[in-house]
Amino acid sequence: MAVIPDKDARCRRIAALIEAGGGVCESCRANGVSEKTFYRWRKTQSITQLK
Repeated sequence: MAVIPDKDARCRRIAALIEAGGGVCESCRANGVSEKTFYRWRKTQSITQLK
């Protein structure tokens, strides 16, 4: 699997767009990431933060 170096930054940008009132699908598409990938990244981040 390819390593994506700016994964955290992309995830934060998508979250910011969603908080600003954008839809999840549109925000992900604007950053070149699928919704499924975004949710997977977000899940991984929340698990990592709990440890």
